[in-house]
Amino acid sequence: MNAHLTRSQQLAIERLIESYATGHRYFERIDLRETQLCQLNLSESRLRWADFTGTDLSHTQLNHADMSGAMMWRSRLHNTQFRWANLHQTVMIRCDAEGANFSGASLHRTDLRLSNLRLASFAGANLRGAKLCYSDLSGADLTGADLTGADLTGANLTGAHIEAVCWRSTTLQRAQVDASWALKAADKSSRLVQPLPLTPV
Repeated sequence: MNAHLTRSQQLAIERLIESYATGHRYFERIDLRETQLCQLNLSESRLRWADFTGTDLSHTQLNHADMSGAMMWRSRLHNTQFRWANLHQTVMIRCDAEGANFSGASLHRTDLRLSNLRLASFAGANLRGAKLCYSDLSGADLTGADLTGADLTGANLTGAHIEAVCWRSTTLQRAQVDASWALKAADKSSRLVQPLPLTPV
């Protein structure tokens, strides 16, 4: 356990790990700011409105977890597993989620502005109304994702996989994309909102 943690934070982590091991899954509003929770299995947990500000959750299993309304500002989420998780309206501004797996997850109206999402998987994810402004999605897998009404202003989408993506009313001003990608996206939806100016690379 990190020496800089307060006694209450240490107790919260210990209680979380012990409770999960005994089958408990309800941890709503738990405060785990600035803690280390790497490589844990917290799948199917109910973590609504929990505070993970600045927390390191790298390589942690959060599949099928309910984290709606949680605060994850500046969280470290390298290779974290969020498959089929509920992240509705979660605040994830400036999170570092390189290689994270959000396949099938609900990120409806989630705030992911200014985040590192390189090589992350959003295959089949619900990103309706999500805020992805100025996030790095280079090499990300968006196959089958629903980006209806999402805001990707200034996002880096170079090398992203976009097969079967729903682009209805998506905003892409100043986004960085491959030239061939821009043409493909435009062909996918005649209702793509203001796809130009884009910046081919």
